[in-house]
This record gives sequence, structure tokens and C-alpha cells, in this order.
Amino acid sequence: MSGLANSRRWAVLAHDPAAERALADGLGVSALVARVLAARGVTDVAEARAFLTPSLERDWADPLLIPGMDAAVSRVERALDAHEAIAVFGDFDVDGMSSTCLLTLALRRLGADVHPFIPHRFGEGYGLSREALARVRAACSPDLVVTVDNGIAAAREVSWLVGEGVDVVVTDHHEPADLVPEGVPVTDPKLDEGCPSRDLAGAGVALKLVCELGRRRGAPDLWLDFIDVAALGTLSDMMPLAGENRALVAEGISRMREATRPGLVALAATAGVDLAQVSADGLPFSVIPRLNAAGRMGSTDVALELLLTDDVSEATILAGRLEAINAERKETESALSEEAFAEAERTYRGGRAVVVAGEGWHEGVKGIVASRLVNRYHVPAIVFSVTDGVARGSGRSVGSVDLFHAVEQCSDVLVRFGGHAGAVGVTCEAARVDEFRERLCRALEELPDEQFEDTGEVTAIVRLGELSVESIASLELLQPFGQGNKKPLLASVGVSMRNRARVGADGAHVRFVATDGASCVPAIMFRAPDAERASSWEGVVDLVYEAVNETWQGRTKPKLMVRDILYRLPDAPLRPVVPDGELEAPPVPGDDAVTPAEGRRAELARLPYEGLTDALRRSLIGDAPLLPAQRAALDRLAAGRSCLAVMATGRGKSLVFQLHAAREAISRDRASVFVYPLRALVADQAFHLREGLAADGVSAEVLTGETPAPERARVLAGLASGSVDVVLTTPEFLAIHRASFAESRRVGFVVVDEAHHAGLAKPGDRDAYLELPAVLAELGRPAALAVTATAAPGVAARICELLSIGRGDVVVDGASRPNLAIDDCREIRDRDAALASIVALGEKTIVYASTRDQAVSLVRALRHRVPELAHRVAFYHAGLSRDARGRVERAFRSDELACIVSTSAFGEGVNLPGVRHVVLFGLPLGEVEFNQMSGRAGRDGAPATVHVLFGSRDVYAGERILSAAAPARPQLVALYRALSSLYRSGGPISLDDEGIAREARALEPRVALDAPEVASGLAVFSELGFASVAGWGDARRVSMAASPERMELSQSACYAEGLRAQRAFSEFCAWVLEATPDELLARVSRPITPDFGIIV
Repeated sequence: MSGLANSRRWAVLAHDPAAERALADGLGVSALVARVLAARGVTDVAEARAFLTPSLERDWADPLLIPGMDAAVSRVERALDAHEAIAVFGDFDVDGMSSTCLLTLALRRLGADVHPFIPHRFGEGYGLSREALARVRAACSPDLVVTVDNGIAAAREVSWLVGEGVDVVVTDHHEPADLVPEGVPVTDPKLDEGCPSRDLAGAGVALKLVCELGRRRGAPDLWLDFIDVAALGTLSDMMPLAGENRALVAEGISRMREATRPGLVALAATAGVDLAQVSADGLPFSVIPRLNAAGRMGSTDVALELLLTDDVSEATILAGRLEAINAERKETESALSEEAFAEAERTYRGGRAVVVAGEGWHEGVKGIVASRLVNRYHVPAIVFSVTDGVARGSGRSVGSVDLFHAVEQCSDVLVRFGGHAGAVGVTCEAARVDEFRERLCRALEELPDEQFEDTGEVTAIVRLGELSVESIASLELLQPFGQGNKKPLLASVGVSMRNRARVGADGAHVRFVATDGASCVPAIMFRAPDAERASSWEGVVDLVYEAVNETWQGRTKPKLMVRDILYRLPDAPLRPVVPDGELEAPPVPGDDAVTPAEGRRAELARLPYEGLTDALRRSLIGDAPLLPAQRAALDRLAAGRSCLAVMATGRGKSLVFQLHAAREAISRDRASVFVYPLRALVADQAFHLREGLAADGVSAEVLTGETPAPERARVLAGLASGSVDVVLTTPEFLAIHRASFAESRRVGFVVVDEAHHAGLAKPGDRDAYLELPAVLAELGRPAALAVTATAAPGVAARICELLSIGRGDVVVDGASRPNLAIDDCREIRDRDAALASIVALGEKTIVYASTRDQAVSLVRALRHRVPELAHRVAFYHAGLSRDARGRVERAFRSDELACIVSTSAFGEGVNLPGVRHVVLFGLPLGEVEFNQMSGRAGRDGAPATVHVLFGSRDVYAGERILSAAAPARPQLVALYRALSSLYRSGGPISLDDEGIAREARALEPRVALDAPEVASGLAVFSELGFASVAGWGDARRVSMAASPERMELSQSACYAEGLRAQRAFSEFCAWVLEATPDELLARVSRPITPDFGIIV
């Protein structure tokens, strides 16, 4: 499967939150800096502090720790004392030039007769060749030749030179082999594996020599004047920027910014670089390539003279010449690239290597062209230049392929070869190039595919919201950037690309705005591999990028310089885990009905009370033990004592009353009444509660104002006869119909869920709760259990008063849920993108929508925008059949589904411990929904997040939904008139709700009436005796009472429940849209507890 998590192109460094917090606190750095440090293994505060404050005084090691340094310095000292002619012999790369420059200038300052030399790439080649040495001797007749950045493998050449009467000192930094010169001073940190200066560049070794030489000659600070030049060599040779090198480059950059060296000032000016703002990661793309161009084009003397000169006018002239050389290099490189690519198109047949050759191809740019071929074909590439029947090639590898070893296997067809795993130099007869190509491809065929894949490093995955101007700027603390400490590449996953456009003359670049819904950051990818695909892609992607601050017209803002766009696609088309077509069958009457297991009940009835409790525990929650607060509440209820249990959302309050209700039914044939604050909550709870209790032979039913009269009569009869053990209802229905409940004489247990509503009740507001003392008295004073997560002292005291609970029977679970976090995205403009970003994580996610239609719509959108997970996303709502709901739940529990988009129906009565994300996309219809939905995150104790995506724009939709629950009087009047008219004209009415609404609107055009309001109105009229409803679906018939008694709407539990829901929603909106993120988190993560009771 695609995406960053499955990409072989990128490796993401490990995340260490504890170390990051320690670093941020201990160093006072930004969270982003701390994350980068920890990801790169710098987790100790003291180590990190040293890293962030590079210091030559602290980090620069004694030069004499380098093997051979003492002898080398001593020999140079003798040359100074004897006024010998000294030749400094370097190399034609920037490290070699820098080494030559700094040693030459230092020796001049010490009064030496010194002459700098760089070998000519064409004609003399690398190192101490006879041709180069002949030129040196002819020019200055040196007594001493000091090599810099070369010489460690020049045993034969040094021996010859010594035989000619010229002494030699070798300074180098390359790996020694079996050709180390003998009989002369040789200093190279790699001669000793334990040398602390092993990672120095050639310029660094030369600087060590100057450092020690200056100390001996009474100029201990001499070396400090050449740190800027040494930094150039260190950066150009891509040496690891740690320890000495980090300190050296940091100080070198600081000195470059002072702009005192004429050559660098002039070169920076031609390159368009402001030296005052120069950085270590900028030099390899500005100044260093221009110096390298001189070596590649055979004009090294121009670059060396530029570095050496102290004359501003001369520097300006030389910099101009160097710019012209660099322009020529670009033209040559471009021309050769074009020829090489054409040759590759002709000869490459999909093998494991690209090998091309051309007559007279330029020697200096072969390596660059080889790298371009590697980037195009993703296999090793070798570019040969043919002259006089001899092919000289330069090769570059890919991924982790050891190109040197592969070439070594073809050595019998070569004249000579050299190099290392990543780059090689090869010489063979031109006539054998084709044979070499075939042999090389054959050798590489033996390697596994993964070795050919380049793997880049992603330092950290961040959210776009973490990228501010300040956080990006803070990354500069990690400077200097370079090898071993590259500028961090970051990644953001599951983001959308908005406002996509192809830009540039050829449309090769892609510009867009990256967004995760909560944050938007401008982004651009130069030379996008598939610009057409990127510009048309509508799904989420993972981005790898460098975060920068861009200033335009005086305004600075973050920007993403994108390195890679990883598309989120499945490996192959996948069938949905639960196809939508299998969910679309509507429920039928009785679909929610379950048959209690009578045999199981009889078996449980034979157990003693404590044994029954334990058996029911195992039936309900498996092997998990009861929490102390659950046990304390159950013990009190078993003793017949009423109880208040205060526990955080998700801590198992419902288990207490379900278990006690079951044991009361089984052992004592007592019925229980569960009172929920809202009718919608009753419906959601009933679905799973029925099934859970039925497994142990206990039956449960629902009675609310919406319950049709025949169903109401059936349930009440069952309550009296003993066939109904548990009734779920609302305070309004219980208060109005308490006499009917009391007639059963079986109610032995009453539960008030979300009991803080009772504690806050007052006349005219939740006043059905105020009837609880009278209700309990009429029921025969059964044991009562009040449960809530929100019981401040005053609220708890009022609950105890209403339910006659003693303060010693108040059980407080003080545990909180610190694993939960709130992602506050209220009022965001692009919550579709935010949702896609969350779901794209692939972790177990529940998304709550406001309506069934919205749930289905969101699923379809997610499948389009996150195609790799399309088969693992499904919708769920109360309109599905029991079988369909069960299939979705089982698939989600087993991780076949990663995301469910649901109405409030999902999760009630279901233990789902592994939910990592709960997304409140729609506005919950009240505090209870908010708490319960949020509380389903992280029940296993692992970190989990509640994402709040709703906003004030959702209030109207909620109001419309709830307005139908208690239609206004004009709507009810219009409905009654329409029903009466229809009944008078045709008898029992067979129209569906929408048909009745149309008739009512025709009779009363000024009154807007819709189908949901018709449904609620019919329930109210039926409850008050104005109408009766028989049948279901197409068989439904509505009859009107001939002479109904006059009734008040307040006598309808259905109407009272609807009004209560509307008021609760209004109060909830006022709080939830203004609450701080901390207040939102507190509501779901820890209970509000009284200052009395027993804390367990």
C-alpha cells in the first residue's frame, strides 16, 4: 500500500516524546527543535546544549593527536628556518583548493618562500603525477613539497621525488591503503582508528598543521584567520558536521559574514549571495559550485588565485572570469547531458545499469551527467569519454548498491578502475564498452531490488499547525547544516492539495496550498516527477518537504518546499469489508426484538447472589475485573441502599446498573426502570442493552412518548406479568405514567442516568425530575442509583435529596483519563479536509455525523479522498437492520474496518477499547451525546484524541432536527385540521408522513410542515387520545377520535420530551461553542466530584 508509512523511498526517524519534553524544558527550545534533536539521537540535555553551542575552544582537539603531525610540523619548521623553497601541492576540487590556499597564506605570514600548485585535471590528473611534479620543479625548484588533500596513496611518486632530492611532507585525510609513502613525514587522522580528528577534510588537516606551526612560531592565533577557507573545504567534501567540524564550520560561517576576504566577497557578489546572511547549507548551491567549476573545466588556477588574492580589483576580475567559466560548465554539462540521454535512450534496455560512451565527451562533467542518469533511470550509471581508442568513465551508484564491488567483478575487461561504493572511475578499451556494459548488468542482476532504492531521511512527521514562522525560524538553532546534520526534512500525512496549478515555462512545477483542514500552508514542488497527476489529484497525500519562511512584500509566512508527493492508493482494487448494498435493507417491525435465553436464566438463578454477580460480570465484560467504584456501588445496591456513583465518562457507570438490574431480575424477579435525560439516548441505549441482557435471559423494552399506544400497553402488561424485566424511559414519561408503572408492583430498582440533570432541575426547567420523590414513593420506594460524571457539591447534594441517598452512599471514582487529548478545530473552514487527514492515519476512528444522510455522504467522500482505505470505511445508523448493524460492529471490532461514520447510535452499550480517534463532525444534540461520544476514545488507556470539528454553522441543523420533536402549536393545529379533513372524507388515512404534510400545507399554505414534524405530531395526538395509529409502513392507518376530550400538550410525555431536548440543546450550544479547549477536555477526561462521599 502506498503512502509514507509503506514507502521505500523514505525512512522516518523514531519519535521519542519523553526525550522531546525533557529537551524542550531543559533547553528552553521550541518543540520542533526538541523533536529534531531527539529523533537524531541527541536525547541528553547536556549533550544537546553542547550541540547547540558549537565552540572551537571546547571542541578543537590538539593537532598532535593526529598521527604524524609532530614530524610534519617539525619538517616545515626546518624549512622555514633554512629559508627553503616550499611547494604546496593540492587537488583540483574545492577541498584541495581551500587546503592549498590556507596553508600557502599561513606560510607566507610566517615568512616562507612558498609556491602553491594545483594539478591540471586534463593532462596531469589527480595527485602527485610525474607530469605535475615536472611542472612544479620547473616553476620553483622546491626543496620541500607539502601535499594537502592528497598523497596518502602516492608511495611511488614520493619515493621518486625524494630520489630527485626534493623532500616531502604528506598531509591528507583519505583512507590509507598499501601505498602510504615511507621515509617522509605523513600525517593523516585516518592512520589511527581512534583519532578524534578522523572526520576532518583535507582543509581541516591543513588547518591543524597551521595551528601547531603557529603555536611553535609564536603566533598561536594564526590558524584562526583561515577558518573561513577551511570551512569551504569541509562543506564541499561533505564531511560530517559533528564535533570539530561542526565548530569549525560554525566559526567559519561567522567569519564569512564579516566579509573581509576579497575573493569570497567578489565571488559572492557574482553569485548573488549576501555574505551577511550566508549559511552552511546555502554555500554548496552558490559559492562552492563556482569554485568547483574551475576544476571541472581545467581552469583551477583562476579559482585558487581568487582565494589567495587580497586585492579587491583583482578579485573582482577573477570572480568575473570564474562566473564565465561556470557558465561554460553549465553549457557543457547541458550539451553532454543531452547527448548522454540520447545515447541512453538508444542503448538502455531496462537492465540494472546505464552505460553510455561518446567520442571526445568532456572529462570534467562526466560525474555530474552520470548522476543525472541515475536520477532518471534509478540504476547505477557510468559515462565514458572516448579518446584515441581509450574510454575513461565516471560512474555513480544508486541506493545501497556497492558499485565498486560490481565493477571489480568485471576487472578482466578493464585497464584500471578505482573508487568506492558510491562512485567509481573506470578505464577500458573503447571496443570493450559494450562487453563491459553486459558484464556489469549481469553482476548487478544478482542484487535484490531494495538495494536500488534510494532511501531519504524524514526527521519528523508534523501537523501543519505546528509550522509557524517562529517554529520554522527556531530550526536555525541547529545550524550549521550539512553532512550528518542536514536541514531536517519533515512530513505531513493525510493532507489535501487545494488550489493546485502547474507553473513555470514548461509547467514542470506544481504549486498548491497544503491543508489538513485546520491549517493551510502554501507549497511548491519544483520539477515534479508527474506534474499532471499532482495538479489533478483530489485525494489526500503524504508530503515530504523542507519548511522555510518566505518573505514577500514585507510579509513573512511559512512555505513548504516539497521534495516528494506520496499518493495514498491501495495496491489493488479491494472489495469493501461491508458493501453498502448489504446495509441498505430497511429495518422491519420487530427487527430490534431479541429473545431472552431462558435456559441461561434458569442456570444463573441457581447461583448464590455473589456467584450470580460474578457470572454476570463475566457475561458482560469478560475477564476484566470490576473497578473499585463499581464494586462499592454494587455492594450498596445489593444491600438495598440507594447510591450516587460519580465516575468519569468511559469508566463503566452503565455496567453497574445493567449488572444489578440483571441480578435483581434473575434472583428476585424484580423489574428495573432506567431513566435517561433524552428520548434519543433511550433509543441508542436500547439497541445493545437488549441484546446484552437477553444473553442472560433478561428482557428489556422502551417506553417513551413516541411509543405507540398498543406497544405501550404490551410493555406495561409485560412489566406486570414478569415478561419484561427492564424498561428504558425518560423522566417525562415516568412522571406522567408513574401510576401505570406502579400497578406492576415489581419495580425494585430505578436508575437515573446523567443524574446531574436532576440535580440542576427547577420549576419550569427539567421539572419532570422534581417529581422523582413522588414517583419513588408511588413505586414503593425501590433502591435508586444515580450516575453521572458531573456532580459538583451542590448538584450532588440535590441528587441525594431527590433520591433519598445518604452521604455515606455517595461513591466517587477519582480516576481521570489522562490519555485523552482534545484537537480543537471548531469553526474551521475546511473540515472535510480535516476529516480526511484524520482518517488517513489508518487508526481506529469513529466519526459522528448529525444525520443519517450526512453519515452516508461522508463515507462516500472519504472513500474518494482516501482511496487506500475505501474498503475499510463504512456508515452506521439506527435505520440499518439489526443484522447490518451487527456486521459493521463486528468488522470494526476485529479491525477489518478502520473507520465508522455514524449517528449517535454507534457505540452505545458496546465495549470498544482500541478507538484512537473520535471525530465530532456534526454538533452533538446535547451534553450527554457530547460526553458519551467523546468518552469512546481511548478506553484501553492508550493515547487517543477527540477531534472537535463542529461549529456555530451546525446549530441551525440541530435546531431543525429537534424542532420536529416538539412542533410548534401552529404546526400541530395545521396537522390536526389536515388529519381531521382527510379522515372525514375518506376514513382511516393511509398516506405516509410526507403525504400528510403536503395535505396540511395545502390547507394551511402559511404553515411549513414537514414529514418529521408529522411523525412527532401523530405520536403526541396518539398519546393524548386525539388519534390512533395501527400498522406499519404501507399498511399504516391513522384514525381520528370522534369527540376527543380536551387535553393540554403538557400532558403528553412525547411533547415534553421534545421540549426538553430543545432546551438541552440550546444550553449545550451556549457552553460548547464558547468553552476553552481545556474545559472541553476536562468534561470528558475527569469527573466533577462532590466534596463528600467515599473516594475509591
